[in-house]
Amino acid sequence: MLNMLIFLFCFFIFLVIYFIPVIIAKYRQVKHIGSIAVIDIFLGMTFIGWVIALAMACSDNLKKEQEPDQLSF
Repeated sequence: MLNMLIFLFCFFIFLVIYFIPVIIAKYRQVKHIGSIAVIDIFLGMTFIGWVIALAMACSDNLKKEQEPDQLSF
């Protein structure tokens, strides 16, 4: 039982570290969070893919505060 709890704890920590680029992108409200998530999910297992996703998450490509709707009256 203790071994299972240790395994689950380590697995949870691994997932948090693995998805740090997506968490940062969501927190910073980066425009292309979908691209970052796809790169992180499929290439994050390689260290280079994870670093690329992290660099994209830390970029200055942020959403504007309030983008007006084009159909607003």
